[in-house]
Amino acid sequence: MKILTLPLYGIGDTLMTTPAIEVLKKNLDCRIVNICMFKGTYEVLKNNPYIDELIYFPFFERGILKSLKFIFSLEKFDCSINFYPSNRKQYNILSLLTGAKYRIGHRYFKRDFMELNFLKNQTLKEDMTLHNVEENLRLLEFLGIKTDKSPEMRIYLDEKEIKQGEQLVKALSKKAVKIGIHTGTSRFKGHKQRRWSEEKFLELINSLPDIDFFIFGTEEEKQENEFIFNNAKYSNVIIIQNKPIREVASIITHLNAFISNDSGLMHIASALGIPTVAIFGPTNPAWVRPWKVKHRVVRIELSCSPCFYYSPEPLKCHSGLDFKCLKDIDVSTVKNALESLL
Repeated sequence: MKILTLPLYGIGDTLMTTPAIEVLKKNLDCRIVNICMFKGTYEVLKNNPYIDELIYFPFFERGILKSLKFIFSLEKFDCSINFYPSNRKQYNILSLLTGAKYRIGHRYFKRDFMELNFLKNQTLKEDMTLHNVEENLRLLEFLGIKTDKSPEMRIYLDEKEIKQGEQLVKALSKKAVKIGIHTGTSRFKGHKQRRWSEEKFLELINSLPDIDFFIFGTEEEKQENEFIFNNAKYSNVIIIQNKPIREVASIITHLNAFISNDSGLMHIASALGIPTVAIFGPTNPAWVRPWKVKHRVVRIELSCSPCFYYSPEPLKCHSGLDFKCLKDIDVSTVKNALESLL
């Protein structure tokens, strides 16, 4: 059986498909082809032994005509899978255009018809109580695979990458305890509102002088990371800026723990088995908490939280509390969560 798995936007969402892909490959005689539309999602799936062919095609950059030409050039597939969450019309149109006989995916509680989810012909209703990994595993039931057990998420680094990461960490830090931090999130659809403040990250770092902190980011986090570096009291901040995602992963795998907003790097740390403190505001940890790794979720219980829902609409604070759910998380709570992991 030839199966096509279709692209997702985020690194975290992509990593949360890896348990289902592993279960699928182990339980069905099939050829799995995976399409990625971003370099980052391609890199986290690179070397995955359960994917037979990994294709990178940047749909947004190539435009409609080149994208259609690419789609129609693909081999014919028996089945396509839109893994969760793919509640966007573009994903469903892509699934239809592949010509796959069976088009598997979810029906969504919000904007379901508007986003053309009816174009799939093997669907189940999303379950708001389940983790994204569990939602993806449920889809395999259409292929006769049912399991109550899930493997961990995985990013597969080779020995050379692991060794290079080890050498870099040793060169940059001599302290016994090394902690990673991701101050950012995607800016897509207003998701910058998922970021704990740079001032609180700084306060946390300044309260732990015997720990070296590796601060990760791209240009999107440059302002926050430079603020922390310039104001750290104990010269215990090491900035890892604008590195390829696999190099970032090779460094993270040699750290003692990781502190992050709800972001793709949080899921990379989880996929590498690194104990993780996950800071949540409007998003729902029931869906996207660190999966099958030692972790602590830090959040505030509010009547309106979590409020985020998977849809093309930008993230907004509908309660009028200006993301109090995130802004009121105090430093001591995050520090206690980290110390309990260490």
